[in-house]
Amino acid sequence: MKRYLLTLLTIPLFLAGCAQNPVSPGSNPPLSQAVDALDAFHWQLSDATDRRGNRLDTWFVQNEKPVRFDFKTDRFSVSNACNLINGTYLLNGNTVTFANMISTKMLCTPQLNALEQNVITQLQQPASINLYLSASPVMKLGFEDGTTLTFTGTPTAAIRYGSAGETIFMEIAANTIECDQNAFSGKTCFQVRDVYYDNNGVITGTSGWRAFATNIEGYRHQKGTGHILRVKRYKVPGAPAPANDAYILDMIVQ
Repeated sequence: MKRYLLTLLTIPLFLAGCAQNPVSPGSNPPLSQAVDALDAFHWQLSDATDRRGNRLDTWFVQNEKPVRFDFKTDRFSVSNACNLINGTYLLNGNTVTFANMISTKMLCTPQLNALEQNVITQLQQPASINLYLSASPVMKLGFEDGTTLTFTGTPTAAIRYGSAGETIFMEIAANTIECDQNAFSGKTCFQVRDVYYDNNGVITGTSGWRAFATNIEGYRHQKGTGHILRVKRYKVPGAPAPANDAYILDMIVQ
């Protein structure tokens, strides 16, 4: 996987002008590479303009958490609006069409609610897609109403660590405790336990509580509030214990 990503990054890829055929694995090499490239990165919104080139500030409600697109095979998701938006997409030549959009039902601030509706409305239009793959990947979506959304790509955890990772569930206690490992003595740790589910999503058991010194990427703990998290765990090649495991937040279950 890493070798393939490096190949992609060394060859800039511009989709305009590719054959106008639906994408299927192995059918059209440039478009197949595009699908793999979309999957390989988290795409964060860096610019939004109208047909006159004016910046659309309404797309940037929270600058520290810009709108993010993620792709997996023929599916996509949008985060950092209000609710998580999921749907399907189709590449046809240099045109991308988004469909079958659903979202969670969380209540947010009026600004975030408006941003979510803006995203959903925008994605109801087909868009031209241009990918520029280099050390700093860029994706541009140009919509029929003249709106252009520009995204920068950062490698997914699967790319960074060279594996698909392992999905686990962890409960984080409401309050932190003092770490019990010599290397972390005097520091504050999460108090965690593993949670086990059956195939129907019913909890079947838990492990004992333990101190947990490792950071969980994407998770921000609020003192006094506990959560059950779905986490992806990756082996870090060449790293010594306990730093040989990396933890990435996948979803807050409850």
